Amino acid sequence: MHLLADAAVDIACTDAQAFDYACDLENFAEWFPGVIEIVAHNDVAFAERGREYRETVDVPLRGRRSVAIRVVEAEAPHRLVTDGDLSIVMPRMEMHINQSSPQVCTVRWRMLSRNRNALARLLVLPIARIVMTKRAVTGLHRLKGRLEGARCDDHR
Repeated sequence: MHLLADAAVDIACTDAQAFDYACDLENFAEWFPGVIEIVAHNDVAFAERGREYRETVDVPLRGRRSVAIRVVEAEAPHRLVTDGDLSIVMPRMEMHINQSSPQVCTVRWRMLSRNRNALARLLVLPIARIVMTKRAVTGLHRLKGRLEGARCDDHR
């Protein structure tokens, strides 16, 4: 796998509060840039392996794309891992949440590519790395603002 983005933020809330909001991916479009819509596609609980979503994302140079996403690992309130079917990137998203003090947790968000194609690695993934790193930083800033109840600026 190839790392595309890795960002973290400290948030004044518990790990359970952060997990319940951030890892329920039906909230994802509220705080993560480039995500237009995401809806559950089955009745599995959001914090369980097998949960499926249909996500509409804005892909640079390609416009809106629909992506099937499924939870492949879940360990509440600490970790959620999803795989998506966007063929050019084959994304894996990871969220790790750790309690660092009684009322502060650290949320770490990572995006990796499962695409093993050499051409994609040379041509597409460097662009994806730039886009996803910027989105990760902005998204975590928004997540912090939402969870702390503060108004956060939109840093596109």
